[in-house]
Amino acid sequence: MWWLAAAALCVGSTGFLKIYFFVCPPLSDLQSPSGHTSLSTLVYGTLTFAVAVASTGWRRYAAIGAGILFVGGIGISRILIHAHSIPEVMLGSIMGLVALAFFAYEYWRYRPLQPRLQPLLVICVLVMVLLNGQQLRAEDLLHAIGIYLSDHAGMACL
Repeated sequence: MWWLAAAALCVGSTGFLKIYFFVCPPLSDLQSPSGHTSLSTLVYGTLTFAVAVASTGWRRYAAIGAGILFVGGIGISRILIHAHSIPEVMLGSIMGLVALAFFAYEYWRYRPLQPRLQPLLVICVLVMVLLNGQQLRAEDLLHAIGIYLSDHAGMACL
């Protein structure tokens, strides 16, 4: 339940800022926060956190290192393929880290005594394989919402 709340926070803040920046573009390199970065920080960060909490010794450090490399690699890839600027990736990282911190705080408070990570890891690998190469066209939908709000709802820039 806490993960769903963290995901809603991450998706909601990313979507809101994408719409807002489309309607009210800032005067900088910051045009649209990186949704790939924010969501990968949350999704892979929570997986890393759960594995690290359940592990000890070198396995804990290996999980944390792999998680940091994986999430960092996704952020860097967004810059290298020119999908986002450095400030956009940084903003996406911040939003993902805030959602991750929310999840981590609640998970730590109510962590299971006997965590079962095998089903979680199998599901994650299965989802990654099934969604590999799939693209969600959320950006187009968010732009359409931004146009509607600016034209019909009088969304004003602050």
